[in-house]
Amino acid sequence: MKQNFERLLAGLPQFPGWLWVLVYFIIISSFSEFMPNLLLVPSAIALAIGFKQVKSKQKLLAGQAMTKRIQNLKDTVNLADRQSQLMNRYLLENDMQNFQMVAQQLLPKIQFIKEESYQLKGAISPQVYQRINHKADEVKLDAVLQLEQMQIDHKLSASILTEKVISEKAPEIQEIYQNVQKDNKSILEKIATADNKAELEALQESSMQHFNDILNGYLKIKSSPKDYYNADERLESARQALQDFDLDLDETLRKLNESELKDFDVSLRMMQKQNQMRKQEELEE
Repeated sequence: MKQNFERLLAGLPQFPGWLWVLVYFIIISSFSEFMPNLLLVPSAIALAIGFKQVKSKQKLLAGQAMTKRIQNLKDTVNLADRQSQLMNRYLLENDMQNFQMVAQQLLPKIQFIKEESYQLKGAISPQVYQRINHKADEVKLDAVLQLEQMQIDHKLSASILTEKVISEKAPEIQEIYQNVQKDNKSILEKIATADNKAELEALQESSMQHFNDILNGYLKIKSSPKDYYNADERLESARQALQDFDLDLDETLRKLNESELKDFDVSLRMMQKQNQMRKQEELEE
């Protein structure tokens, strides 16, 4: 019963003092219309005591809740600090799997610390608030940069491994693979400054995924053709598809290059026109 009452009080808004006084007099005025004067004074005193106790209890519960939130923030900061130290240890040991696992656990805690410390800004000292947020930003930046570097390293390792397999198992498509990788890099650089960059990057990524699906299938069949039906026909179809994809990328790159020459074409036409007009004037003279 007591817990239910405390939950009810905790859920009520904390009114300012003047509002409590206003509500008190409104209630007393309502009581005075039907309550005898003999009972009105004791009722007014009891109501005042009740209001004071409710307000005091609300203040106490709010203080307890604030204390719990601050303690929870401290506990989270301590846990995040230990995880940060553990993450650095894994990094020194080159244990990338555990580093990634701890970093992914740590980042949500960092976000919670920043949001909660902002909410509790009025209850903690400015120095503590600044120190917490500075440390949180520092740890978050380190973790994000390391995770991004891991993704880059993983892509590079996968690319090197794929090229090695191609050179050993399928040298006939090595030139196609190298051309596609080169064109893909050039295309991504070209569209990096486009207004619809995200849309173009998504389309290019989807196209490259199809290319990689065909490439992986080609390498699987080529590694062990006897384990697949119609291996020769499927290899030839896949090789032709890879070749067509390479040609499509060449065409895409040409279009992107041409789009960059619009100013060049306009200036060239204007200059040619000016030269023609100048020659015409010279002839007339």
